[in-house]
Amino acid sequence: MKHLKSAIIVILATIALSCASHGPGGGAKTGPGPLFPVENDFKWGFIDSKGGLVIPYKYEGAVDFSEDRALVKLDGKWGYINPFGIMVISPRFEEAQKFSEGLAQVKIDGRYGYIDKVGKIVSEPMFEKSEPFSEGLASVKINGRWGFINKEGKMTIEPRYERAFSFSDGYALIVEDGKGGYIKKNGNVFIKPEYGWAEGYSEGLACVLLDGKYVYLDEFGEVKLETGFEGARHFKEGAAAIMKNGKIGFINKSGLIIVQPEYDEAGDFSEGLATVRLGGKWGFVNKRGEVVIEPQFVTAVSFSDGLAIVELGGGKWAYIDRKGRFVWKSSD
Repeated sequence: MKHLKSAIIVILATIALSCASHGPGGGAKTGPGPLFPVENDFKWGFIDSKGGLVIPYKYEGAVDFSEDRALVKLDGKWGYINPFGIMVISPRFEEAQKFSEGLAQVKIDGRYGYIDKVGKIVSEPMFEKSEPFSEGLASVKINGRWGFINKEGKMTIEPRYERAFSFSDGYALIVEDGKGGYIKKNGNVFIKPEYGWAEGYSEGLACVLLDGKYVYLDEFGEVKLETGFEGARHFKEGAAAIMKNGKIGFINKSGLIIVQPEYDEAGDFSEGLATVRLGGKWGFVNKRGEVVIEPQFVTAVSFSDGLAIVELGGGKWAYIDRKGRFVWKSSD
């Protein structure tokens, strides 16, 4: 089961930073080209988009590249390498996350702070929890409440919220007394917390539950699109997952169904394809609702830089290209 565990580590590390939305193998943008973490006999390295080993198997753990830095683990600590495999930030962190807007979250002595791309601490590790930087600000938790800091580590929005999420489209979702609302970057309330369910803004719209219906708010806080679905989700690449009669499909920004609701589960669109689950197996569809890669995998994660990570069963996992061809498989 070692390969299954390794695959899950990569997948979870990727999903945990969905705000940064890089996907599994969100490769480096310079140097040798996109690189993707792989594992063999408990050691991790990186392959290129054709499956060739570029950085040898020598790490205890690895997470995909973001902003020309990849997380790697040595001697129980996390550090960062560049696309040429050079250790640019020595492994010294209990936990660490991918870079976003030039900064990354790290954990030292049980607290979170931020470093720059050469490893310099720009915000001291003093937070109980933290999120990646987005639109120049990062949400942080201190003394049980959430607020926001800027890239100099200065608290620009005082920690007063039950929960606060990353800024997107100029607004951040905040939670008070279990209700969702939105604030602006100056800390002023844009929409007071009044929704029992809400998501952050994405592509100019925010999905909320209003009077028992899922609706989408525009940049003015007005209802832009009403739906009659049992469930709905944020937009990604112009498509949003919805639920009808217990099944998942997708709509466009006009509210028209573009992928019929016939799936048991679905992920977001990325690079024109979305993961869907049918009959216990995962595959991929396009925005015309066509099945591009037949459901056949135990799990699947969205495409990034032309490849997607899939679990094959029996503890095996792999990278596939957009035609469903295997680029790399884990060993037995």
